[in-house]
Amino acid sequence: MRHIPTISLRLVVLAGLLASLVQAAESDPEYRWRILANIGADTVNLTLTRHDGFNTISQTNSVPLSSLRGLERSDMYGGPASFHIRRDAGTLYCKGSFALGVGWGSVTFHPDPRFLSELKEIGFRDVREDQLFDLAIDNFRLSTARELRAACKCVQTVDDVIELNNHGVDGYYLGRVTRLSSHPLSIEAITQMKDHGVQISLLEALQSAGYQLPAESVTELQDHGVGASLIREMGPRLNGAGNAQDLIELHDHGVSPEFVRHLEEAGVNPSIDEIIQLHDHGTDADLVSAAKGAGMDKPVSSAIALQDHGIDTQYVRNMSQSLRARISADELIQLHDQGISPEFAERVAQSGFKAAGPEQLISLHEHGVPAELLTQAGRSHRVSFTTDEIIRLHEQGVDAEFLHSFDAAGYENASAADLIELHEHGVTADFARRLQSEGYGSLSVSQLVKMKDHGM
Repeated sequence: MRHIPTISLRLVVLAGLLASLVQAAESDPEYRWRILANIGADTVNLTLTRHDGFNTISQTNSVPLSSLRGLERSDMYGGPASFHIRRDAGTLYCKGSFALGVGWGSVTFHPDPRFLSELKEIGFRDVREDQLFDLAIDNFRLSTARELRAACKCVQTVDDVIELNNHGVDGYYLGRVTRLSSHPLSIEAITQMKDHGVQISLLEALQSAGYQLPAESVTELQDHGVGASLIREMGPRLNGAGNAQDLIELHDHGVSPEFVRHLEEAGVNPSIDEIIQLHDHGTDADLVSAAKGAGMDKPVSSAIALQDHGIDTQYVRNMSQSLRARISADELIQLHDQGISPEFAERVAQSGFKAAGPEQLISLHEHGVPAELLTQAGRSHRVSFTTDEIIRLHEQGVDAEFLHSFDAAGYENASAADLIELHEHGVTADFARRLQSEGYGSLSVSQLVKMKDHGM
């Protein structure tokens, strides 16, 4: 028994397979037809197919039965069939058979010499038969070829025409897209825009708003639902936004043209990121304007922080007015969180007492220091008491009347500790004046206390 090496046998099989593949790739195109009858209708579903090596082009359309010259409805019940189809690109001669309303068979294609000649006159050279067949199954018109060629310099070959036609790009769409685009266009870019539903109105809006975007960016806008109306209204207000991503981000975050307009009217010129942050935090233009009016260095980020802490526009404006000074967002938040009202800040300011900052206001508020004591300290006492000293006076029972009475008795320079000591020992301004009237003169605080303790 003869032995055949396994490796050699595999090589022979592989070589045969490769030869078959090469033969299939180099063989002439094969054209086929298939028909499915529509019961009770004057149309049929016609499928025309081109097999070319490993490539297959196929198209199915509902066509009038009358367009299939030589085919009757009775032919579709069963038996052989022969008919032809006239198209601008040439005539399709079909032979085959039917069985129960379904037909199939081969196609012989005869190109139209006039069609081929006019294609060359338009500027398309070296046209192949398979290209003409593709145009024929599309029922392609010469007028469309002229329109596409005239619409864009990018249309150079019949394959370009076929590609555009397959994607539903007509001369009007191609011409408008070409004129409205700020970048050179390829056939692929145009078909991509068409497939993604890019409308002429979108390109017009981009042009009027000053955008110069490549085709892929325009397609990205369409995919994100950024419409022409948004671009027309938003574009001029973005102060030079330079790419599609800006518009996409604004759209995806639900930012409306009205929101941007309100910021503009408020005298605010935020960046794209700041606009989105303001919108996401529910911060309106009035709050940004109030933060700016209060002297905050970064009004946008300040307004967002204020919004997050529940601080409204009126609080910012009233508190800024009451404090009579610039204030940061952090300081305002601190006051708000501690329950300091603009009315309280206004009473402190009107008293003449100089609170050094929010912490002092908060301390005064927490300890319940009355405005009258602050007023007296600021109005008539020449000693500048600190916030802590004012609080100690209040806690030790030294009120505005006590302070006023000793100021009137000539003790304007008494310190907070002196006043507290006088109060603790029951020394009153009347006691000091009585001693003065009795010839003791202006006694020191310690002398007044000593004489009071000795029952004078």
